[in-house]
Amino acid sequence: MDEIVIDCGEMATKAMAHSYLEGVFNLEEDSITDMDTLLEYLLSIEDSTEITFEDVDLLEINLGEYGQEILDTFEQAEQSNENIKLVWWNYLKG
Repeated sequence: MDEIVIDCGEMATKAMAHSYLEGVFNLEEDSITDMDTLLEYLLSIEDSTEITFEDVDLLEINLGEYGQEILDTFEQAEQSNENIKLVWWNYLKG
């Protein structure tokens, strides 16, 4: 199983979020331009992959609605791709 850790504190702006996620997933620069391209990538994952979000509450604090869109995209990918398992740390959903 592949294990990926996403430190949500690294994503303080949209541009930083896109760049950080490209780095985490070893994607080419500017390959994540919006949530559709992120979802497309996540749905293409073929190996069993556990994605852990650290300090996920910071994503919503720093990015507001866009932070929630990122989380929703990962949740949608987990529901649609049996190879993805999400783990949340410090997640304040409300």
